Amino acid sequence: MKKYQIIISFILATFCVSCQDFLEEEPETFFSEEQVFATEDGVEAAVNGLYQSFADPGYHGSSIHGLIAPLSGKFFSNQGASQDATSLNCLPNNTWLTRLWPQMYSTINVANTIIDNLENTTLELANKEIALGQAYFIRAATYFDLVRYFGGVPIRTTPATEDNIFLPRNSKQEVYDLIIADFEKAKLMLPGVGEYLEGRPVKTAANAYLAKVYLTLASENNDMALWQQAYNEAIQVYGQYSLTPTYAELFEPNNENTTESIFELQYGANGAVRNSDVVRSYTPKDLFSYTTFGRIRPNKETYEQHLAQYPGDPRIDAMYLVDSYTKVNGSIKNIYPNQVNGNDGYTVLTKYFDPNFNGTTTSRNFIKIRYADVLLMLAEITNELNGPTPEALGYVNEVLARARNTASGTATEPADFSATLTQDEFRTRIMRERQYELLGENHEWFDTRRRGYEYFLQEVIENHNNFSNLGNTDFIYPVSVKNMLLPIPSTEISNNQEINQADQNPGY
Repeated sequence: MKKYQIIISFILATFCVSCQDFLEEEPETFFSEEQVFATEDGVEAAVNGLYQSFADPGYHGSSIHGLIAPLSGKFFSNQGASQDATSLNCLPNNTWLTRLWPQMYSTINVANTIIDNLENTTLELANKEIALGQAYFIRAATYFDLVRYFGGVPIRTTPATEDNIFLPRNSKQEVYDLIIADFEKAKLMLPGVGEYLEGRPVKTAANAYLAKVYLTLASENNDMALWQQAYNEAIQVYGQYSLTPTYAELFEPNNENTTESIFELQYGANGAVRNSDVVRSYTPKDLFSYTTFGRIRPNKETYEQHLAQYPGDPRIDAMYLVDSYTKVNGSIKNIYPNQVNGNDGYTVLTKYFDPNFNGTTTSRNFIKIRYADVLLMLAEITNELNGPTPEALGYVNEVLARARNTASGTATEPADFSATLTQDEFRTRIMRERQYELLGENHEWFDTRRRGYEYFLQEVIENHNNFSNLGNTDFIYPVSVKNMLLPIPSTEISNNQEINQADQNPGY
């Protein structure tokens, strides 16, 4: 499909919440904020800048993969900078962590700059409301990531200045209140499906996100009112999108912004500036003619769990490279299960392969949320509200039916969920289905933690530590509740005068 390219025509000045020195520098910009927000073209350029910040290597373009993937407990990384994360002993000075936090707040600050300028202008701008909707949407999405990673965090809703640079941590509830309020505003301001630029979030994307917000909160305390709110939002998305005919085509190069895509980050190989390290991170060395690292690999038990559940699932071949592969020089490289030890003692996730990667930039988009995710949420939500009813079964079986489709025919696995399942059995199965369907799409951390520590202990720690075929690079995971959250970065504690070591998350 035709993809919408991010084009930045100016540099919007942003502030790093943890860096006082940066505030004292004169930003090199071609236009003042007044000039930028005086025209519709300027407003659009500001929104483009917001998406560039959201997609930046410091955030989605690299850090969440280098840090969050291994810390989820479902992936391994052989990178030295990720060793503490891979062993589930993340340090507050982890390189990825100290990049992620400021980039997330930089994104929030760009959103705040757009909101501040457009909410306070008297100019008649045709794209004002849509731009505001985008800014509220991205601010909410970023805070939603922050609160799930760190718990309560500083809330910044105005552009950063020297006078307000230091902020204390707000409560988790206060952060969620802002997230919900922002997504509600975005719902009112964003256009409908098919009424805006391809790849940009529209009204139903805000519905989908709100459903995930309420589902996350409901999962923590089994609040039926929150489950109902999650359903009310998710059902607004139902039928507005459609699954691609096969699972494999979702991840084919150049097949971006499919009928299943609700929100995906738009990347384009249109310059010399590195835009994403995702291709490098997942693609093994010497598979293609360009330099890659292949640092991030699915854990052995992650692959074996899927294989044991559905040996004939076409999704396995669509997302995993196993046994061996042929290098560009013609030699054979053995990997798991032919190899157990070292970095090659793991399978390879193939979702981010890009034969057209030039070593610096990629055109492969990153899917933030897609329709299959919403169907699985609806199945989970409906089961919590009413048990494994035909409605709940219908949602998940729609995903499983697509999983059976291949370009050459229909497989027998994965079989539909049976009406004989109990509510507890359905609950257990649906969480596994999320892993099988969405692996590597930045849902693992959230899904393994939102059901509470006992679930995390069983699903991640015990499942990994008790696996019978660990290699010499596999770590034994610690039994520690601290891994329910990330540590506040040491740079934030050192530089923010309103936060000190007493504010650090437990265990760090």
